[in-house]
Amino acid sequence: MKSYIIIIYILLGIMPLYAQQNKKVDLTNRLTIGSTVPDLPVMDILNFPSSTIDLDDYKDKVLILDFWDTFCSTCIELMPHVKEVQKTIGDKAQIITVTWQSKEVIDQFFKGNKYLKEHQAYLPTIIADYLLKSYFPHQGVPHTVFIYKGKVKAITYFDYIKPEYIDKLIAEDKLDIPVKDDFNTKGVIPDQQNLNLKGKVLITGYQDGLEFKGGLPIEKDSVTGMFVTSMINTGILDAFMRLHAFIEPPTYLWIPARIEWHVKDQNIYKYKSNTTGPRIWDTKNAICYQRFSQDSVSKKEMAKLVMQDLVSFLGVSVTIEKKEKDVVVIRKTTKSRAGAIKPESKSQVEGADNLAFLLDQTEKYPPAFDESGFTEIIDIPDFSSLEKLNQQLLYYGLEASIAPRIIDVVVVREQNKK
Repeated sequence: MKSYIIIIYILLGIMPLYAQQNKKVDLTNRLTIGSTVPDLPVMDILNFPSSTIDLDDYKDKVLILDFWDTFCSTCIELMPHVKEVQKTIGDKAQIITVTWQSKEVIDQFFKGNKYLKEHQAYLPTIIADYLLKSYFPHQGVPHTVFIYKGKVKAITYFDYIKPEYIDKLIAEDKLDIPVKDDFNTKGVIPDQQNLNLKGKVLITGYQDGLEFKGGLPIEKDSVTGMFVTSMINTGILDAFMRLHAFIEPPTYLWIPARIEWHVKDQNIYKYKSNTTGPRIWDTKNAICYQRFSQDSVSKKEMAKLVMQDLVSFLGVSVTIEKKEKDVVVIRKTTKSRAGAIKPESKSQVEGADNLAFLLDQTEKYPPAFDESGFTEIIDIPDFSSLEKLNQQLLYYGLEASIAPRIIDVVVVREQNKK
C-alpha cells in the first residue's frame, strides 16, 4: 500500500519538478532582468582548461550560468544536452554550470557517475559558489541565467538553453521568455479588480510571473475578501488529473496505456517527455484557472465545480470508465524453478503489488496488476522486455503474462468527438 501514497502525491501535483532546497534566502544582493552584473572575482572551476575562471572575460559574448547540485536528477540528465548546445553554438556563447558544493564532492561525483561518463558530459563547473547565488538566488535547481554585454537578460528555466534563444539574444539584445522567480507570491491572474464582485470564473492561457502551487489551493483573497480556487500554468490533462484525485482518489498511475484519446491533437493536452521542453510547452498549451466564490466548500465539492467549468469552457471532458483492456497480470507459475538464477540489483521492491506499480512507472507495458499475493522482497534488475522480466520472476515462482481484464480507463473526449 505504500505505492498508493506515492501515486496520490503525484496526482495532486505535490512532487516538485526540480530539486528544492527549501532554505531561507537572503535577497539583499539580488539581481533582476536588466541589472548590470558587478565585477566578479576569479573563481575556482572544474572541467576547464584552467583551474580558475574570470567571468568578466565573457562580457562580449552570451554567458549562460546554469545552477545545479548533485541532488538534482533533472540537472544531471540534462548535462549531455547542454554539452551538445555548447558544441553547436561554438564561441558565440559560453555555458558555465555553477554549484555551491565543494571541489572534493563535485570531483568525486564526476569521477563516479556512469551516466556522465557514458555521454562524456563533463561541463565547466564553478565550485563552492556563494557569490553568484547571492546575485541570482533561487529555491530550486536547475536555475538558468542569461547574461549579455554585462547585463542580466533572462532568469529562466533550463528549457531555454538552446541555440535558437542564444541567436535571438545576439540579434535582438533581449529575450522574451518566462521568468523563473522562486520567491514570487503573486497568485491572482492580472485583471481589473472589482470590489463589488459577487463571483467569477477566469480561464486564460499561460501567465508568466504567477506563483505555481500544486493540488487545488483555496485561499482567501485580501483584495476582494472572496475565496479563490486556482490552478496556475497547468496542462489540461494534468488539471483534470488533480480534480479526479480529490473527487475519487485513484490507486493507479495515468500512464499512456491507460489513456484513451478522442481528440484532434493529443499534444495540446499533455506534454510529451523529451520534446520541446516542459516550460516551452506550458507557454503554448498550459492554462490558468481561478474561481472567485463567496463561500468556501470542501475540496471534493470544489473539484466537481472546477471540472464542470473546464468541460464547459474548454469543450473537453476527462472521465474514468470501465473497459476491457489487455493488461500485464503477475501470477504464480506452475513452471519448474530448477536452474532459476536469483536476480541481484541495488533496488528492491516489497511484494508483487509494488512490482506492478514499478512496471507502470516504466511506461513500457500495458497497465500491470498483481494476482499472486506474493509479499516477499523481489529483485528485478532488467525491465526491458516481458521475456527478460519472466526470466527473473521465475526464481520467485512468478510469471507475467498479457491477459484481458476490466479496468479503469481515462477517456479524454472533445465534445465534438464520439
